[in-house]
Amino acid sequence: MNLLTRLNQVTAKTLFHTDSLGSYFEPIMQRIKPAWRTHCFRAQVLGHQLLRADVVQLDLSADKAWPQAIAGQHVLLTVEINGRLMTRPFSISSAPDQSHSQYPKKRVIRLTIKTHVDGAFTAKLLANITAGSYVNLSAPQGEFAVSDRIQPSTPLWFVAAGSGITPFMAMLNQLALLPQQPQNPINLVYFAKPGEHLYVDELMALQQQLNQLKVQLLIRKNGDNLADALSDCTVQSQVLVCGPGQFKQDVDRQLDAINHPLKQRQAEYFQAPVMSQTHSGEQHIQLTQRGKQTQLTLATNNSLLNGLEQQGISANFGCRIGVCHQCQCIKKSGVVRNMRTGEISQQGEQLIQLCISQAVTPLELEL
Repeated sequence: MNLLTRLNQVTAKTLFHTDSLGSYFEPIMQRIKPAWRTHCFRAQVLGHQLLRADVVQLDLSADKAWPQAIAGQHVLLTVEINGRLMTRPFSISSAPDQSHSQYPKKRVIRLTIKTHVDGAFTAKLLANITAGSYVNLSAPQGEFAVSDRIQPSTPLWFVAAGSGITPFMAMLNQLALLPQQPQNPINLVYFAKPGEHLYVDELMALQQQLNQLKVQLLIRKNGDNLADALSDCTVQSQVLVCGPGQFKQDVDRQLDAINHPLKQRQAEYFQAPVMSQTHSGEQHIQLTQRGKQTQLTLATNNSLLNGLEQQGISANFGCRIGVCHQCQCIKKSGVVRNMRTGEISQQGEQLIQLCISQAVTPLELEL
């Protein structure tokens, strides 16, 4: 933390009882600029479209200061719902350079959001936004993208399930906008339930534009399976996967069977894969929160976030799947396991995400 940042915080806490000077002026600025906030970007709602009863396409126009995204990245969308700011991560489903005939003078960010009847966020989203209203966005995040270092001869495989098609829509549209057609063979393998494939017309149009693109719209209930869909995938292929955690594991098994190298795979999935509960037991946790120390015992087969909540300790959180980083805290000492990757941390101090970390040894944490 540099001297100016520290001075800002001390002045704000001393004079205004806020975390920063910007936080104090937020209510004043919001009278002029609705939804203006110090730590994120404003975006105006241009409109929305129901793609299915449970899927909405949200078109946004962000401030000029919003950084240019890379096709495949996601953003954190923040909306005020019932007086409370709520944040969730969503992939951008439009290409950064894509023009929109409906909004010819706007830089449009398209989010494709699956809604859930019991969802705290998605079920209430449309009731809390209107065309012309404002929401907040983070800067684009994530490294799920087609590398610009891939050789023209390397086959590309985009493997999606359900709403996992969204980042691939951005990638395919961006490839279609290139001055020269990509020479790479491009295979889109897209599984969904009967009648639930998204953007079918747009995908068919992209298949006409991109000579090397082959689109497979597949339904497991109709007998389609991953083994057949990936039968032409080779060890030289670059494979990107997006879908539920179990789907990602299924794809990995198929790729492992042909000795496809892990370094040529990228994945984004909707929840952390379920860990087998072989690491039973408990670990001692020393927690420091707002200067107060607490001694805890947490189960090693549970995430730290769930364990803290079960002990009545509240911690910041957002997505609960390791994407939004709102539950980050400082691990002062000890070893944790990343539930998404299985990676074991070093012993020393580092930032960890509570929602996807499990205790391996006694820990010292600072919230």
